[in-house]
Amino acid sequence: MQPRLALLRGTTDLVPLVTVLFLLLLFFLLGSSFVTQPGFVVELPKSSLGVRLPSEGWIVSVTLTPETKGNGGRKPLIFCHDELLDLPGFRKLLEESSRGRPPQTLVIRADKEAPAGLLVEIMNIALTQKWSVLLATQPEGEQPGGP
Repeated sequence: MQPRLALLRGTTDLVPLVTVLFLLLLFFLLGSSFVTQPGFVVELPKSSLGVRLPSEGWIVSVTLTPETKGNGGRKPLIFCHDELLDLPGFRKLLEESSRGRPPQTLVIRADKEAPAGLLVEIMNIALTQKWSVLLATQPEGEQPGGP
């Protein structure tokens, strides 16, 4: 009795395996959510209580210019949607985005040395548009620049 089937000889085709792995990688990348953080460092004030930040909403960052040896002092900078804005520009951006849409959440990431008056003005602009406002803080045990 002779077997009619011969064993397969040669190399294994890896294209289907690579295709399946690529599709799995793509599926997991598209299924996960990412929280975007601006590209500059903001030293947040420390807090013993933590509030979970919403996954959706706007993030506005307030920081100060770097220290210089001149007598100008540090000036506050407002960043929203990767743009450097002043208060009237921020007000205009928020008003335009609020037209015909339900109120959203505004998360303020402010440097701990940022002037409180500026933060109150930013909050007032958002509250006028009936947005909810959160102030981002850093947990006490966490190092600056952490997750």
